[in-house]
Amino acid sequence: MNRNMWWLLGANLKSDYRVIIVWLLVNFSLIVSGALKLADLYNSPETLDQLLNMLRTPMMTAMFARMPELSQYTVAIVYAAIMLPIMAVLMGLMNVQLVVRGTRQMEESGETELIRGGVTTATTPVIATIFEVLGVNVLMTMTMGIGVVLIPMHGATNGGAILFATLLGTFGLMVAGITLILSQLFAESRSVNAIGYGVIAVMYVLRAVIDVRRAAEWRWLSPLNWLESTRVFADNRAGAILTQGWFAIVLGLIALALVNGRDINAGIIQFTGRGRQRATIWLRGFTSLFVRLQARLVLTWLVGLAFFGAMFGSLFHEVGTMMIDNPQLTKIIGAQLEASMQHAIYRHFLVMVSMFISFLAILAGLNVMQRFHIDTVRGAYDLLGGMRLTRLKLYATYVSGAMIVALCLWGLSFVIVWFTANMVLTAPLDVTMMQQALVGYVPSIAVFIAIAAVLLGWAPRWFGLIYGYAGVMFLMAYMKNLMDLPMWALKLSPYGWTYNVPVVSLSVVRGSWLCGLAVALLIVGYIGFKNATWYKGTETVTAVPVFFILEK
Repeated sequence: MNRNMWWLLGANLKSDYRVIIVWLLVNFSLIVSGALKLADLYNSPETLDQLLNMLRTPMMTAMFARMPELSQYTVAIVYAAIMLPIMAVLMGLMNVQLVVRGTRQMEESGETELIRGGVTTATTPVIATIFEVLGVNVLMTMTMGIGVVLIPMHGATNGGAILFATLLGTFGLMVAGITLILSQLFAESRSVNAIGYGVIAVMYVLRAVIDVRRAAEWRWLSPLNWLESTRVFADNRAGAILTQGWFAIVLGLIALALVNGRDINAGIIQFTGRGRQRATIWLRGFTSLFVRLQARLVLTWLVGLAFFGAMFGSLFHEVGTMMIDNPQLTKIIGAQLEASMQHAIYRHFLVMVSMFISFLAILAGLNVMQRFHIDTVRGAYDLLGGMRLTRLKLYATYVSGAMIVALCLWGLSFVIVWFTANMVLTAPLDVTMMQQALVGYVPSIAVFIAIAAVLLGWAPRWFGLIYGYAGVMFLMAYMKNLMDLPMWALKLSPYGWTYNVPVVSLSVVRGSWLCGLAVALLIVGYIGFKNATWYKGTETVTAVPVFFILEK
């Protein structure tokens, strides 16, 4: 290490401080608000028993975590069991973002090449990123630990609070190590982001499947299950901290070893081949170029969402066996009422599944927009001036492409959920219910992409905040019933208007209003992009009043 590494570390922190502050506020707010809500709502043995009975249902187990088997519970024990998986996912997302910004995005912007012109080594940017994520995770750990200590919860101890926060910090470092390796394997920041987010999603889905099916022998597959085994505020087992810490160290060392095995702006895994002498008919315009550039990313997201859809679809049988597992209840309520209750259970479980998969589809669409953001800032499209590339065509192609990608991935993954669920159930799911869910989340997806377009047009430096906004709003809707969140807070996001579909059908008026809002935001975003001074690309030559332009 030399002084240039410390200079680069300072430069990274100066560039990322806005993102770090936002994540700090988000994590601290969720930690404190979750503790306050649980301590207020479930402050008696009776209410706590009601909460435990709700959390032990297969649907709630899939959403949050499996409750530890204990003879006596406290609010603090339940709080830790619920919040650990949720906060771990957020810590993972934060670390993926920070590592990508410090490695791949710097290479794409040309900064790494300039840095390598000085007295540095190939490993200097990676070492600087390691120190950055280490410092940020230590800061997050201290902040979250203080947040838990400040809230008076029954059963909470200082030792348990330290363990709770340290578990999240080491989990974040482990995800950072995984992302560091991915940043050496793949050449594009979008690919690293997509695969990094996918790894976290796989951890979450595996945890849900393992917990619902009570497959204790498979708990080692998902690090989120390692967190559950610690039994924070009960036994306070610290084994997971050591495991995650060792994994983080080993993964970081592997990433440092891989850096010297590749060139700048290249990945160890290359997807290149011998090109054609002449372009095909499908590669003779900007729109076809756009499709070519996005194809690999979209295929990656499609495979991932297909996997998640199949996993969630396979859980419908376990979720619907509550009545079968309790034959006495069946005798009491009768077969007809049992079928009605089972149908209601499917509806509520479908809400959770739909929100999760639609959120992933939104992330896929935002990845497409991220490529637009990076390339416009770099001035990459100046090279295509001979194609008479207008700002309208550039904006319309990417925004409409992001919208199409998000909606198509949502539809295909939902159909896989539907198909898989019908395979494991004796009676197929209600068609009307599934159609309501399929259509009901389309407006929310459209509005999120439109908000990203507004940020791109008017505040490109803050574009990364759309990921945090989408994540926080998703969590608020996801945990609404458990935390008893007010409706005004939920309606700060598109999910607040569709979060309970298909339990409650989305009205035509509300759906039309949301779609109209999306169109209005797209127009606002284009106005900002058209007049943007930060983008020095080709000025508008022609104006065509459509939002998807095909080449001639």
